[in-house]
Amino acid sequence: MNTYAQLHTHRTNLLIHLIAVPPFIAAHLGLVSAIAWQEPLSAMAWIGLAVISLGLQRRGHALEPKAPAPFQNGLNFVTRLYTEQFYTFPKFLFSGKFQESWLAASSQNTQKRK
Repeated sequence: MNTYAQLHTHRTNLLIHLIAVPPFIAAHLGLVSAIAWQEPLSAMAWIGLAVISLGLQRRGHALEPKAPAPFQNGLNFVTRLYTEQFYTFPKFLFSGKFQESWLAASSQNTQKRK
């Protein structure tokens, strides 16, 4: 969790993740439903939502002073992506680490203004 916290130190990135990760998760639930009900247009809309969510998170990561490690291959991409979206970020949020990072980011901004 420390590595994840080190890669999420900018307040705007934290806010983007707070807003963008839940729709990513919802998009996957919607996609499963759309497939089950054989609704291809709905499935495409859910996929679009997931892509938008990832695009927002990518923009947020561009604000961070430390970049995440590059993906090693396609399997590494998929594994990291789904682990971070469905497990690591929710754990980060509900464990209190998100709040710690948010408050630390606030104090860093205050120190920079002085």
